[in-house]
Amino acid sequence: MATMVNLTINGKEIQAPEGMTVLEAAKREGVFIPTLCYHEALEPEGTCRLCIVEVSGSLRHAIRVSCIQEVKEGLVVETETERIKKNRRLIIELLLGRSPYSKELLDLAARCGVVTSRFRTGEDDACVRCGRCVRVCRDQIGAYALCWVNRGYDRKITTDFERLSEYCIGCGSCAQVCPTGAIKIEDRGDERKIYTWGQVLARFKLEKCKECGRPFAPKKYLDRINEKAYKTKGLELVDYICPECVKKAEHRPTPVKTPFGGGGMPFVV
Repeated sequence: MATMVNLTINGKEIQAPEGMTVLEAAKREGVFIPTLCYHEALEPEGTCRLCIVEVSGSLRHAIRVSCIQEVKEGLVVETETERIKKNRRLIIELLLGRSPYSKELLDLAARCGVVTSRFRTGEDDACVRCGRCVRVCRDQIGAYALCWVNRGYDRKITTDFERLSEYCIGCGSCAQVCPTGAIKIEDRGDERKIYTWGQVLARFKLEKCKECGRPFAPKKYLDRINEKAYKTKGLELVDYICPECVKKAEHRPTPVKTPFGGGGMPFVV
């Protein structure tokens, strides 16, 4: 059983398991802290800095990033001080300067009282450099298809040598975790394309469903499912069946064999 620690968030005394982050503890108590780079399926990195809070008590009085700050006995956390709100609004303004039409950012701006940005660059780049796509590809999928290049204002996410990735498996997890829709996945005919506003990252031919004949997934992705979910158990992947046919099979007297265990095609996240 995890050791519980006592702390205070916005004047309320709570308990949280040792090792839990301040952000997680606050979310559990229904306290709103804005985030962009945080995702429950990923290890936190504190990239976007939107989740800053003011701490004192068992830690020196300072501003900390709540997604990487663990709870401590006697910690006092304030999420809505004037200092925090001022810094948070500045961060949102800086993000909006480059991504003025991102719905996620605009929603956060409205909630945090930001009406406009003083830092407009004239660009319309939905990518907010949160790094979720890089982390999910690297840490969860193990494909290492995406990476950071350049520094400062020119920093961006791309593929090796900014060409079609040979490492991408076409799972779409990067698009799934992107908070602003900067990375998109598009299936057209028998081709899947994964792209950003400025670059096509990968293209794939889609394998056809053995039941209905509809193109539905790249072979690389299906092979990865086979490798991770079946070969480790000494099993072999059977016919490729699309999620729609899997659902239909669940209602048949004798279900067809599928690689998805009757649960539909999963994202790897």
